[in-house]
Amino acid sequence: MKYVGDKVSYVRNPFARNSYYCLVLAVLSLALAGTSMYLSVSQAGQGGLNTGALGFASIMAALMGLWYGLLSFREKERNYILAKIGISIGLVLLIIWVVIIITGLMR
Repeated sequence: MKYVGDKVSYVRNPFARNSYYCLVLAVLSLALAGTSMYLSVSQAGQGGLNTGALGFASIMAALMGLWYGLLSFREKERNYILAKIGISIGLVLLIIWVVIIITGLMR
């Protein structure tokens, strides 16, 4: 809701342009992470270069999604819900990848 003087404006704001990129990259990152983890589990932890490449691509897509999500908040008078969803997915995936990497380095 936007207040114009003493009246309330119910005009819906359009989505931020960069929030579409953010959400698409977050979903792509989620798909790449799922594929990488599936390959690793199906090969009993002996995943080859493909597994690592998918994981790295997932991390890069999540980072780029976060970047576009932050850029979308610079657009004025827009709806940011897609950016908030994309940033949430990206942050959760990055935390999961950091935990996986730290766990792998500790062994």
